Amino acid sequence: MTFVSSSITAIFSTKLAEKPEKSGSLGVGFTINRGVKAKAVKEEGVFLNGEKVEFPTVEYVLRKLDGEGISIETELPLSCGFGLSGASALATALEINKAKNLALNLFKLADIAHEAEVVNRTGLGDVLTQVYGGIVVRKKAASPSISKVEKLLSNMRVDFLVLGKIPTKEVLQDELRRERINKAGKRYLKEFLKNPSSEKIFEVSKKFAIETGLADGEIMDVMEAVESMGGKAGMGMLGKTVFAKKGLKAFQEFKGIVFSARIVNCSIRI
Repeated sequence: MTFVSSSITAIFSTKLAEKPEKSGSLGVGFTINRGVKAKAVKEEGVFLNGEKVEFPTVEYVLRKLDGEGISIETELPLSCGFGLSGASALATALEINKAKNLALNLFKLADIAHEAEVVNRTGLGDVLTQVYGGIVVRKKAASPSISKVEKLLSNMRVDFLVLGKIPTKEVLQDELRRERINKAGKRYLKEFLKNPSSEKIFEVSKKFAIETGLADGEIMDVMEAVESMGGKAGMGMLGKTVFAKKGLKAFQEFKGIVFSARIVNCSIRI
């Protein structure tokens, strides 16, 4: 069984190139102590929480590594900003590598998972964040083996309110939307790097979410409610999810999935 942490992206800008290894995203994200568990199985296909599903990103990894099947378990919701496609792809690569004794190194496996995400337009920077763990500043948009990052350590508790889904693929395929996102993402990355800290994540994430239009009225209401009660809040990309410091009391006013987790600095367990 292989575990890979969920990753939450606070701000980002995209880079899509002809080659997947040259594609990726700049930005800031962090990993938490919840995620996915993967186990290699003999039956062909992808099984999510016990049910056979179509999961193109994970199927891509299986084909690349000549794996038969993979069973994935998670308590987190898909398409809600938790980087589960990336975590599932990376966990699958690690698990098949172990089951088949392929002896591939971590970054080779991470590059395959990243490639699967890029090709299927399910993510651009989650695998990179998950490889390093903690608070990860993505400073070069590329595959994990050739990227450049800064890592901050933290064990901060983060509260979450999940209100719904935002399909990553739809956003990544909308060129006008990506242009607006990229402009804001680069600016707020520079702002974050002036004073990088766990506290700063909330500030830049809120500004980014509002400026790009990714935060709708409900998300903005939640963030304002958290702040009115002395907390700080941002939006998980890409999902209709708010992450916060001291947000549980405010979250009770809204309908959605509420839970807490901690940032972890080591996001892979084999």
